[in-house]
Amino acid sequence: MTERPSVLLVDDRRENLIALEAVLQPLDCRLVSVTSGEAALRRLLHEDFAVILLDVQMPVLDGFETAQYIKRRERTRNIPILFVTAISKDRAHVFRGYEAGAVDYVFKPYDPEVLRAKVAVFLRLHATSRALARSEAVLRAAFECAPIGMGRLDAEGRVLEANPALARTVERDAAWLEGRNLRSLVHAEDADADAGDRAALLAGLRGSYDVELRLLTPAGDEVPCLCSFSAAQVAGEPDALVVQIQDLRDRKRAEAEREALVREQAARAEAERVAGRLEAVARLADAALGSASVQDIVQELLLGVGEVMAADTAAIVLTGRGGEQPMLHHVDGSVRATLRSMRWTPPEEGPAARALAGMTVVVDDVGLEAAGAHPLSERVRSLLAVPLRGDGEVVGALLAGSLFARTFGVEDLSVLALAADRAGLAIQRMRLYEQEHAIATRLQRSLLPRELARIPGVATAARYSPGGAGTQVGGDWYDAIGLAHGRLLLVMGDVAGRGVEAASMMGQLRSAIRAYALQGDGPATMLTRLNAFLLQLADDSMATVLLASVDHRAGEVTLVSAGHLPALLVAPGGESSWLTRGRGVPIGALDEPGYDEATEPLEPGSTLVLYTDGLVEQRGEDLRSGLDRLEASVLDGPPDLDALCDHVLRRANPAPGSDDVTLLVLRTVSATDERVVLEMPGGTRGLAGLRATLRRWLAASDAAAEEIEDITIAVNEAVQNAIEHGHAARARPFEVELWRDEEEIAVTVRDRGRWREGCAAGRGRGIPLMRALMTDVVIDRGPSGTTVTLRRRLGSGEAAPQAGREQPRTLGG
Repeated sequence: MTERPSVLLVDDRRENLIALEAVLQPLDCRLVSVTSGEAALRRLLHEDFAVILLDVQMPVLDGFETAQYIKRRERTRNIPILFVTAISKDRAHVFRGYEAGAVDYVFKPYDPEVLRAKVAVFLRLHATSRALARSEAVLRAAFECAPIGMGRLDAEGRVLEANPALARTVERDAAWLEGRNLRSLVHAEDADADAGDRAALLAGLRGSYDVELRLLTPAGDEVPCLCSFSAAQVAGEPDALVVQIQDLRDRKRAEAEREALVREQAARAEAERVAGRLEAVARLADAALGSASVQDIVQELLLGVGEVMAADTAAIVLTGRGGEQPMLHHVDGSVRATLRSMRWTPPEEGPAARALAGMTVVVDDVGLEAAGAHPLSERVRSLLAVPLRGDGEVVGALLAGSLFARTFGVEDLSVLALAADRAGLAIQRMRLYEQEHAIATRLQRSLLPRELARIPGVATAARYSPGGAGTQVGGDWYDAIGLAHGRLLLVMGDVAGRGVEAASMMGQLRSAIRAYALQGDGPATMLTRLNAFLLQLADDSMATVLLASVDHRAGEVTLVSAGHLPALLVAPGGESSWLTRGRGVPIGALDEPGYDEATEPLEPGSTLVLYTDGLVEQRGEDLRSGLDRLEASVLDGPPDLDALCDHVLRRANPAPGSDDVTLLVLRTVSATDERVVLEMPGGTRGLAGLRATLRRWLAASDAAAEEIEDITIAVNEAVQNAIEHGHAARARPFEVELWRDEEEIAVTVRDRGRWREGCAAGRGRGIPLMRALMTDVVIDRGPSGTTVTLRRRLGSGEAAPQAGREQPRTLGG
């Protein structure tokens, strides 16, 4: 409850004090009356007052002198003083009162309403000031006592203020940090990691961003941190930044604490068994703790309660998380009854509400309770309800009911309470476990590419599956990077270990390979540089990496392996082989590993499979067995690549373990396919690859050299039109489909843009050229894109002229 404010009344005449008390009695305040200035000063030493009403004419210390003493003290300097006097209204007296520190001068006889209104104003001011002071104290305490590092920065990144947690993180004094640029504490390799995000934040283009940075201690030790930056605008001050710094080393400590909690629970269970405390409790608790999910814990507990307590019905209500409605799990009938789960809104009163509030409830006659006050069957006559607690927090309620009148005794209460206690811990732990597992999985997937690079003539698909139900991320990753001249670099890697450190290392290695690939290095050079990069990051970490540079136009793949399992190559005819050449030691093992490349032929229609060890390794089994399963699953898999990936995961890894599984499959376009669909990346990057694929496919269709040249030129014009007109020269993906029907070749180019006419002089000759080179050209333009279909009958000589053909049809206006 809010403390009532106090008002100090000072007058040497008792009748005046009684009159003041009567006037101010209606106000919500505490009135303290004293009869001298000395008594007032003694009161002010130990008590706080919202306002002081002070008489001017008093013996020993008059009102002026008393006010001066009050204003000299730091504790009482800001208390407003109202002089209440019957002396002359002479200006000299009034001015002296204000000089002594009074905020107002009230002359007797005074109007009670006016005096009461003035005091009420100061009471409200006092309440507002106290609330503001508390708010500022709370904010300051939140800043100073925050468990994670917090600081205010100026636009240049200099520290304006740092809390103790931030100072502890970097092992320095908070005063030392003030005025220094935060970047001076960041590892040199991370100094510009957030430069773009910082500029966007200061420009008002985004409200906040997160970045992982390594901070340095005075001893040079690296502290991996998650830094959250946000803009903070304070009136009258320049724009500033707020940073929250979370030390990621705490996660290991949290994991150790969770392990300690599990050990504590196990010890408690052992103590209960040794003491012989109700075998039924042990059965219920063991069933809950042995479950793999919250749903399993609930089902085992409810079925066990029905059996052990001979209850006709039982239910668990779990409190909602993140604003969710509470969940009701209910079993009604025999021990083999089906568990029913649904969202449920608890009533404001009744057994369920009291149990959720942390109370134990025993109801001998449910008929005396309000209808709907519990989630059990309407036929229940007696019930028992206890709270479910986890780490001191009520996470739900456990209820057991009887269809017949029954008195639940002390033993029943003990059994259900102990079972609820153990189950509450298990549910809380499992909720946290499932939540962290979901977070870990999202983090791992965020570090993998959202989509693979698109190269005409090549199709790719990939899968990632986290290992087991653990809460730690792994170090597996894959990538597909488009290179110059229509080549594609496939990457498959596995960093040793698990957890945030392995995931962070994986992200850095993936970024480094992408950078090396853009510089045009060969696979062996990339691995050599990646080895040096890893040795600089950590001298006790290793990773296996396999690089495969695919040149489908030349029909070859160049591989180099740093201790990784060999890739599997399946030829168009179904012959399979393991690509074991070009193998070396894992990166991070040697200073100068000396990697060598190996080039293998890659026929059109071939399938290349890259993977990590989690796909083929099983505990207690020879690796050869896992490789044989992988090979068999690829050979008997469906033709579609996505379906093939799912098939391989099911067949090659029938008993998933604790290791992550990563799979990357590539297939080159077969020249013998009747129908081929090519996903173009957009822009002119894939044109050379498209032309090479088209020529091979036409040659396999027995097209003459002149026909191949004509069709290639016409398709190239259609694609150029899609890029220039349909997409306004922006790199948007589009599709090219090839198919043959007896002696006729057809090519369809589909874009997703709106047609724009060229405006440059000498342009506009593409469509006449296509008509001159092809037997038939049809153009459908619509609001969602343009489709150009070109047909050419092979073996009929030159294409027939189409000068008299009707103009292209336009769909949708």
